[in-house]
Amino acid sequence: MNSLYETLQVSPKASSQVIRAAYRCLAQHIHPDKHPDIKDGGDRLAIINQAYAILSDPEKRQSYDLKQSSPPVFVERRGRGAAAQSPTSGKRPPSSRLFSFRPLV
Repeated sequence: MNSLYETLQVSPKASSQVIRAAYRCLAQHIHPDKHPDIKDGGDRLAIINQAYAILSDPEKRQSYDLKQSSPPVFVERRGRGAAAQSPTSGKRPPSSRLFSFRPLV
């Protein structure tokens, strides 16, 4: 079974705003009313809803992270200068996740 972070396609370091944006994006892409041709869309949406219910609540997220022995939650750097301050200057391969993050320096 995937972790809740993998379900929402976000990093464990993601802020609550990024988690909310990822949830909304995935819910719109999978919602059975908007896309009836997707098989098991309702089941996938239920799993996404469960993941968001846990990760959107700070107390539930903290207890989930402790159970998964994830590192403590940090907020990623955002803004115009974030990409320029990246420790690696080379090009990165494209990510399969909708939301990908660079590590803090």
